[in-house]
Amino acid sequence: MTNSLRTLVGCAVVAAAGLCLVSGPAPAGTPDLPKDSYKKAADADLKFLQTRLDELAKSEEPLPRSAKPAVGVALVLAAYADVLGDATLKADVIKVGEAINAKKYKDAAELAKKLAIKPGTGKAGGDLPTLPAFEAAKDKDVTYMPTTMKLFTNTLVSKVPSGLNIEKDLKSWTAKGSTVKLDPAAVEILAVRSAVINEYILHYPNEKARTKPESEKEWKAISKQSVDLSKEIIAEATKKTPDSRMLRTKLTLLEAACTNCHGKFRFDD
Repeated sequence: MTNSLRTLVGCAVVAAAGLCLVSGPAPAGTPDLPKDSYKKAADADLKFLQTRLDELAKSEEPLPRSAKPAVGVALVLAAYADVLGDATLKADVIKVGEAINAKKYKDAAELAKKLAIKPGTGKAGGDLPTLPAFEAAKDKDVTYMPTTMKLFTNTLVSKVPSGLNIEKDLKSWTAKGSTVKLDPAAVEILAVRSAVINEYILHYPNEKARTKPESEKEWKAISKQSVDLSKEIIAEATKKTPDSRMLRTKLTLLEAACTNCHGKFRFDD
């Protein structure tokens, strides 16, 4: 995808999202996605969390680049658990997140080994899960948003374990002339992650976005549109016969929204 086309797509994304914002307030919590999709993402992300915590527990000097995604995935898992109606998982994974944030990696690893997913009766739309330590922070723009955003980063950066490869996969799947065959199951999980992470991003604008009302409105517009695109991607990916061309188009719009947001608001935390 060329830079000029990315710019055009990004502008279209913002324009569409702006219209959505005018029509009503931003949604208040966890996105309304199929519970089966939430369950698939929960299975994948619990495995990621347990594996990462084993690595952190064995490391002599764990790096923030590796630890922060573990906190981020704990928050995301808690959101999944809430929608799935698994109150035990939600409570326990928040404890794991607190232990990671306190750099008690061995304790967190032991707690995580006991985590299990047992869906009950839940629903979307509830408040996004929080961490007590983050709630006590003076400035939440250095907690929830960058912590969940770290999940977009690549698993290995300079040979250091990091996030969930969301950014890398999006770019690989949407590159001009890409011949990568889309796996609907993998696309579905990526879109669930994107939807939940972008809800956190929407509700916790960073310092750059808060400099003026117009910037914060644009931040929320891009985030809202990213959530909506993620929902559309899941709807297509879970069809009996997904349309690969449509999936690639929607993924390209999502990638363009990410690129546009980074260009305007990104900063190194």
